[in-house]
Amino acid sequence: MRATEKKKIRQQLELKRREANEAYRRSQTVNREATAEPLQDLADQASEGYRKEFLYSLSDGERATLLQVEEALRRMDEGTYEKCRSCGQKIPLARLKAIPWASLCIECQEQQEADDS
Repeated sequence: MRATEKKKIRQQLELKRREANEAYRRSQTVNREATAEPLQDLADQASEGYRKEFLYSLSDGERATLLQVEEALRRMDEGTYEKCRSCGQKIPLARLKAIPWASLCIECQEQQEADDS
């Protein structure tokens, strides 16, 4: 990977990290505000319960993305960014451009998804 491509991908990763951090902070703020509001009736309580569950799952997803982005930045610093963490082969540049935090080549990703299902 050329230095210019690496720099561009690093900028994408850093932007994604900032966005994930901001989204996580927003969801935490909304969650705190939601718990502070008094509820009127059972319908409101059910709706609020669904909203809280959605916020918790959203923050979990944002947290997972943030961890993947930080791991990609660490691998970039260590010089292992382009290597698949499973088979050790080079991850194609097109994949890294599409998903900058990818840590597996397409074949290993597909295998992992098949194993998980």
